[in-house]
Amino acid sequence: MSHDALTSTQYFWLILIAFLVALVARRVQVPYALALVMTGLIVGIPHLLPHTHLDPKLLFSVFLPPLLFESAIQLPLVHLRRNWKAITVYTFGGTILSTFIAGSLAAGLLHWPLTTGLLFGALISATDPISVIAIFKRLGAGRRLTLLVEAESLFNDGVAVVLFTVMLALGMGQGISPVGSILQFCQLVIGGALLGVTIGMIASRVHCALDDHLLEITLTSVVAFGAYLGAEALHVSGVIAVVAAGLVVGNYGMPNSMSPGTRLAVRSFWEYASFVVNSIVFLLIGIEVSYVQWADKIGAVLLAIIIVLVGRTAIYPLSWLVNRMNTEPGREIPLSWQHIMVWGGLRGALSMALVLGLDQNFPYRDILVACTFGVVLASLLLQGLTVGALLRQLGLAQTANKVSDEQRRLAGEIVACEAAIAELDKLKEQDSYPNTTVESLLRHYQERLNQLQETMQTLYPQHDVLQEEQASKARRAALLAAKSAFQESERRGWLEAEDWQDIAAHIDTELVELT
Repeated sequence: MSHDALTSTQYFWLILIAFLVALVARRVQVPYALALVMTGLIVGIPHLLPHTHLDPKLLFSVFLPPLLFESAIQLPLVHLRRNWKAITVYTFGGTILSTFIAGSLAAGLLHWPLTTGLLFGALISATDPISVIAIFKRLGAGRRLTLLVEAESLFNDGVAVVLFTVMLALGMGQGISPVGSILQFCQLVIGGALLGVTIGMIASRVHCALDDHLLEITLTSVVAFGAYLGAEALHVSGVIAVVAAGLVVGNYGMPNSMSPGTRLAVRSFWEYASFVVNSIVFLLIGIEVSYVQWADKIGAVLLAIIIVLVGRTAIYPLSWLVNRMNTEPGREIPLSWQHIMVWGGLRGALSMALVLGLDQNFPYRDILVACTFGVVLASLLLQGLTVGALLRQLGLAQTANKVSDEQRRLAGEIVACEAAIAELDKLKEQDSYPNTTVESLLRHYQERLNQLQETMQTLYPQHDVLQEEQASKARRAALLAAKSAFQESERRGWLEAEDWQDIAAHIDTELVELT
């Protein structure tokens, strides 16, 4: 299977298709990632984009660092510390145990050598929760459950790649002993973590000397790609290095070394970068799967799907261990959460990139590719489309079915208007801001608020619960709206540039407190 570099024309079509799919997915309430995979299949089967492939080298060196870095800078260290036992057990114990369960079963049932089975177990143990997290947020799953799923996936990517590297060395007959394998594993993990922390700390100190959001965004890009490339050059884990660097920048550099406006700009940049990269990757997954010749491999693929699900059940005994380790009341992992973690363990592009990166002459390569692609496709389409229903069935969808979309929209707008009015009242008290601009905005929001409240009281007399649910999100929207209005005033010359900078800094500070 050829993996030529994507051309600029192919990138254009991929991004255009992703944009159109996003519009449709939002309207029909289908998870965006799943819609992209299905679209990729539709595009790939008739070869509408010929010679378009998921290049493993491109994914690792270009696509993976932004995805890992964006996730890492969003994870609050305080929450990771509170859940460190569970995250550590799931990341290391879960990945290693599921690798050996799935690998041993694959070797026995599919008649592969044990090293080949373990190689498959390692590459397929990397989870990709992006579509699951989107469903969690839409249905109101608990914050701690969301954190556990997201953190486990972020860290287990690195562990899975390291395990794959070790198993590949064993499979290639490089004469590594069991003790040597353990030492190599520790070297890759610890070395990657130390390098990432070092790069993150240095970058955070450099941020202190800068006060330019464009320069600081550029520096974070250097950190993300530099951590990966540096780790590869030093033969340690690039994935773990990027994650470690992102955690340091997100939890140390951004709060202590960046202005509120720069923090918002950095987060917006990486959110967009992650969106574009994920869009391209999930489209390429669908296209790549369409090239696989399934006819003589369907039995093995179906068996592999079952084997991987069985391997994922390692979550249950590990959760028992976590609950035994937890001494703080109320910190147990409920059985319902364990079900979600098992069924929500979707596979994605990382597994595909690992298997595609195998040498063309590697024994069992064709069947490994088919089984990996089959597992990825089944997990995204079967598990991805049903995990929301399982959340509801287990009573974990806190906001599901409570209110209609229209009622939720009205409540959100009401809170947004109230937040905007409160913010404008504060600004009105400060003499440096033009009263005409503030008064105009106040009248606009007050009129809109009166209309919304009248509509809400007429249609839905009981709506108080919604205001609390929407408050944080709506307040952010209101602050952004107010900032946009003042920015337009400055652009038209109604507001002095110095006054605009003061207002923007004030609003940015409040926006950061909401993130």
